[in-house]
Amino acid sequence: MNERQEEILDLLHEKQQGLTASDVAKHLKIDRSNASRYLSDLYKDRYIIKSSGRPVVYSLPPQKTASDKVHVDASTQVTFDTLVGENDSLKVSIQQAKAAILYPPRGLHTIIFGETGTGKSMFAECMYHFAIDSEMLSEDAPFVSFNCADYAQNPQLLFGHIFGIKKGAYTGASQDSQGLIAKANGGILFLDEIHRLPPEGQEMLFTFIDKGVYRPLGESAHVHEASVQIIGATTESSESFLTTFNRRIPMAITLPNLASRSLDERYEIISLFIKQEANRLNQRIDIEKEAILAFMLYDAEGNIGQVKRDLKLVCAKSFLHYRTHNEEKLIIRKEELSLQVQKGLLKIKEVPERLDRFMDSKSQYLTFEPGFADVVWSQDPERNMQVYNDIEEKMLSLSETGVESIDLEI
Repeated sequence: MNERQEEILDLLHEKQQGLTASDVAKHLKIDRSNASRYLSDLYKDRYIIKSSGRPVVYSLPPQKTASDKVHVDASTQVTFDTLVGENDSLKVSIQQAKAAILYPPRGLHTIIFGETGTGKSMFAECMYHFAIDSEMLSEDAPFVSFNCADYAQNPQLLFGHIFGIKKGAYTGASQDSQGLIAKANGGILFLDEIHRLPPEGQEMLFTFIDKGVYRPLGESAHVHEASVQIIGATTESSESFLTTFNRRIPMAITLPNLASRSLDERYEIISLFIKQEANRLNQRIDIEKEAILAFMLYDAEGNIGQVKRDLKLVCAKSFLHYRTHNEEKLIIRKEELSLQVQKGLLKIKEVPERLDRFMDSKSQYLTFEPGFADVVWSQDPERNMQVYNDIEEKMLSLSETGVESIDLEI
């Protein structure tokens, strides 16, 4: 921690009500951009907390001193009960997942099939929380997540990351290094894109699945034991997936893509995403009905993940308009949607009769108010607020150079 950050902590200790980045800049006589950077670093290091609304207010956590750290949840806990489609499109998948967790004595290793953006990672988290709630795992049991694609071009490093490294295994390995298997002992290890494991990694994983033992990279004298439930995920189809995986991992779960979900579910997913943005900004959001319909009907090849990105983009555009014009609320109009999303309106005739009343109602807009706690997708508060913080910083920077607010949208 540098001297300036310590000054900020002392200042926050004096100002119990909290301060904005502008307040800090004024008190310490520094640029607002620097104040924002220092505050962001302190937040990431868990020394301080911040509000979810606008403007962002930073403060010390309750009943903590300036030298204490606080644990900040990266997301609201997700459970099977919070998933859209729990009693419809996801019903069978959830039943399979619960069976995999409850199967004695320590559950079944599981593979989750699904296209990119269908929610495989979040589904694995739901399995973990269900295991704790059903007392199959202790409350402090670890959930370790790893994407095998991150090291797919370096098989040795990938192997070492998962199984650990023995001192002297290769040049630069100056000490023993614990792998993910050891870190997940007593809990769950989630391996995303498990099909990217190299052959030697697959062989060791199969040994662990069969016998519960493994050898770190460079280890020849001893085997290590661990009790870990493996949950793998892949974008490969179940038919083309490696036979060795299918034979070793008994439970196979397939998540539906967005195209196969009902329009009712798509509407619920979109609504929850917009509510999350309203809650994050602590600001009412009005959206044109036709914009909602476009999101319900367009071809989102990236599934739910793409819908979230596209909604985030249009919310950012609306936020810029809201800030530059000093409007009372955020308004999302169909003209602000990307061309890909707008193409959804070409399918308007495909909307079933049960949604005709939605299209024909007198109101042109649907309103989403802040102040809810439902979850539709795992949240990273720091990353999800970044786009709005960037807009604020850019506006302030440009306005200081004499650029008119109305010009910022051009």
